[in-house]
Amino acid sequence: MAGEQISKELDWRAAIKEAYEREGSVLGVYDRFHPYSYLNQILFLMQGYHEPMASRKTWKEKFGRDVREGIKPGWVRVPQMRYETVPEPAPEDPEAEQTEPVEQKRKRIAHLTGFLLVRGVFPLSATTGEELPHVEPPGWSLAKCLDKMGVREVPFDHTDGNIQGYSRGLEFAINPLAVDRRRTVFHELGHMVLGHTIGSHPPDMHKGLLEGEAEMTAYLCMKETGALDEETASHSRGYLQHWTQGENLPEKSIQRIFRTVEAILRAGRVAGAAAE
Repeated sequence: MAGEQISKELDWRAAIKEAYEREGSVLGVYDRFHPYSYLNQILFLMQGYHEPMASRKTWKEKFGRDVREGIKPGWVRVPQMRYETVPEPAPEDPEAEQTEPVEQKRKRIAHLTGFLLVRGVFPLSATTGEELPHVEPPGWSLAKCLDKMGVREVPFDHTDGNIQGYSRGLEFAINPLAVDRRRTVFHELGHMVLGHTIGSHPPDMHKGLLEGEAEMTAYLCMKETGALDEETASHSRGYLQHWTQGENLPEKSIQRIFRTVEAILRAGRVAGAAAE
């Protein structure tokens, strides 16, 4: 038994090393929706919207979803621009002989003159399209895990569709259009089990380290449940590398992550599944 534990820890340490050394990318995960300003987020809430918002074009072209007939679009603040075309300065080259007249290039300059309120956004609930399947990793049950840990999933109520999920206290929510629901679930469970959402983590931990711990928890949980395909692994590595900025996780964090991964996997293991 001790030998199996040592072998597993060595395997997980190798996975952590790979997560830092292999290239990762978060393209196509946190950039699918227009990054609406904070004021627009407040405006959406004032109109009663508590779900991802996007234009008709974005819903159709990026998500293959159609806006239902008869739905009135919501208000959004858009910049009002004024454009002017000005000549570019000619390059200075005193040694060049100008035998023919040189056509002067011109460039277009944009000036922000203010903002307009227009109707141009729709909530997710106003659209129709194929729903994303909720596929759980083999041998692991989210419902069983939540029951054992005393945490619960609540409806996603954020207007920023680029947010994949969030956790508060002992509750978490997952974006209905999350790129990878399973990875995001493990990430948010990691935050809660690590104590990030209830303030029981060391007080000197910065945001990058908190996110690094949660994402490495998700990475190892996905790996252990056989759900870590290459695309998801790349997204996870990209997220981890972004938040830690090349700073390796300290040994105390690694030990906390190992305990958290074991707790999450044990809580959700279904009857007949292999033990870790």
